[in-house]
Amino acid sequence: MKRNKVFILVLGLLTSVGSYAQEDPHLQKLTHGLLQLRQAKSSDKVLNETVIDWSASGCPKLTLMDEIKRDESNEFRGKGANKFKVNQVVTHVYNRQNTGMVSKGDYFNSTEKDVFYSAIEKTVKKGCTVTYTLTGHIGEQEFVFVAFNPNAKFTAMVNNKQAAPADKSVQHLKIGRVKATDKIVFSITNNSSSNESFVILNHNPQK
Repeated sequence: MKRNKVFILVLGLLTSVGSYAQEDPHLQKLTHGLLQLRQAKSSDKVLNETVIDWSASGCPKLTLMDEIKRDESNEFRGKGANKFKVNQVVTHVYNRQNTGMVSKGDYFNSTEKDVFYSAIEKTVKKGCTVTYTLTGHIGEQEFVFVAFNPNAKFTAMVNNKQAAPADKSVQHLKIGRVKATDKIVFSITNNSSSNESFVILNHNPQK
């Protein structure tokens, strides 16, 4: 009986690690960068290093998932919001990777041609659920949700499928192929007793 319990435990660990290992390699890099930002409490030094790392020569282009509308009732936007400061990071990365930025609305959009990665940070009020909708994405979509608080309690969903924990503060999910006309609805429920900041990462292969 004891041997069976050990086998089940090991199998569960392998399943968890395996699902995390299947992430797109660049999403893994971005996730690692977020964990470094969190560990350093988004110090100016590490923020600058992250911008340089994510915009280095040969890195895929990254943009802000800024086309999603605010969830005014459930987002927290006061002092202490967006603790990763990742929206500023992505803005600088985008500027380093591109030229001729005209306006936020023109360029910060996760459907921009040949830009396959996007990110955005949101702070969710305690006990609340934020919900957002994406359209225009094509192909198999992959999402990663990262909490700033390593002890945050949250549930992430995409098109009614629950993301699986890669560790206590990182959740990951792939959904099947979508067409440009399909809606992708994702949500984060903050089950913690305090407002919590989260970064949403997406890989949109556009094919």
